[in-house]
Amino acid sequence: MSRLVEVRFPTRPLESWKRCKELRLQHYKEFITARQEGKLVFTGSGDGSQILVYALGNSLFLSGEPYGASIGGDPLVSDAYTEACEARGFARDLDSYMRNYLGSMYLNRYYFGGPFPKPDFVFTFHICDTHFKWYQIVAEHFGVPSFGIDIPVTARIGDRIEARQEYLAAQIFDSIDWLEKTTHQKFDDERFIELLHNLSETESLWAEICILNQAIPAPLDQRALFTLYFPGFMLFYQKETPAFYRELRDEVAHRVADGIAAWPYEKARILHDSQPPWHWMKVFRIMEQYGAVSVGSQYAFCAGCSFDVDNQGIWHAPRSIKEQGIVLKNREDAVRFLAGWQIGRLMFSIFSGTPEDKNQHLLQMVQQWHCDGIVFHLNRGCEGVAQLQLENRLAMVKAGIPVGSFEGNMADHREFDEAQTIDRIESFMESLGLTKLELA
Repeated sequence: MSRLVEVRFPTRPLESWKRCKELRLQHYKEFITARQEGKLVFTGSGDGSQILVYALGNSLFLSGEPYGASIGGDPLVSDAYTEACEARGFARDLDSYMRNYLGSMYLNRYYFGGPFPKPDFVFTFHICDTHFKWYQIVAEHFGVPSFGIDIPVTARIGDRIEARQEYLAAQIFDSIDWLEKTTHQKFDDERFIELLHNLSETESLWAEICILNQAIPAPLDQRALFTLYFPGFMLFYQKETPAFYRELRDEVAHRVADGIAAWPYEKARILHDSQPPWHWMKVFRIMEQYGAVSVGSQYAFCAGCSFDVDNQGIWHAPRSIKEQGIVLKNREDAVRFLAGWQIGRLMFSIFSGTPEDKNQHLLQMVQQWHCDGIVFHLNRGCEGVAQLQLENRLAMVKAGIPVGSFEGNMADHREFDEAQTIDRIESFMESLGLTKLELA
């Protein structure tokens, strides 16, 4: 039975929201006129490799995952794109971002208007086993060259750090030579170092923002976090991006100081696991109807940055290059810094061969973000993220943490049952002792 409740915390709209949406749309619209403006257009996975191409100068990167997610949020368009991909023999259980992207390419329909932007070349990090094969298909379709950099992921992310860093650095040096030969442009070491400063500052600021969400009430909810991380994930090369995150960090800090809540009826806090079903973000609204707020996820926090972890396992915002007092004097310094920064990403625990790293991270997040439970999206759209989820779920249950789950697909609504999801989320909310609120 619902019951009338009063507002528990003050709330107000996020002032930075409009600017974030503008930055995202501006980025995608730039592809429509990129060739007329003489820009190099390249594509690959959005895992940081683009920083190397941006050191060449006037270029524009179409990242497959965020683009596939944008399509996935529009079921009618996604249907057309995924079916065009599957009609060419691709299995339905492949990464749904990939199927949306490839369908858009095959139909020659760019989601944001006009024909699909033909890349001059493919350049990507390879973390998930889908990544380079995905873009090999793109390179073959357009008849353009491609280069892939293998990110060394081990069973435990703390294993063999120096060897992995050297392995990655060697590939980065090779990739720079390839870029210069392929594009006939000179790699600008000074610009590369400047971009690394932007990257480290942006990611440090995003981590600060995520840590601020440990406050009760939470100043941001998961829906907002999934949008706000985009500029840092994709646009860190722009000078405007660190400036945007400084403003956002300050605004969120003021919200914390003033007790401003993302959801004014917050009674419980939930950690979310995996990407969301972009076509049905209402999943977080169902929780809110019971007074539960999803305050974050490893994916939203770590896709756009890394964290420093101290000897007690506590997560801290990483210090930027400037804050660490590091001086990058040349290409050698810059490449080795990038390799070390990439190797240290906590996101890689998702792709580890064993679940222990992610188990530890989830337990730490529950503690630091004061969570009352975890909801796992058992996501058939991303094999990399989903591979350890049931082991992670079991570990949380053994640790005494309340766990809920629902099945779905991040970017293919055909693999999603709305009625079943509502039933599972509502049952989990009730198991936490929450009742549906009748809002005043």
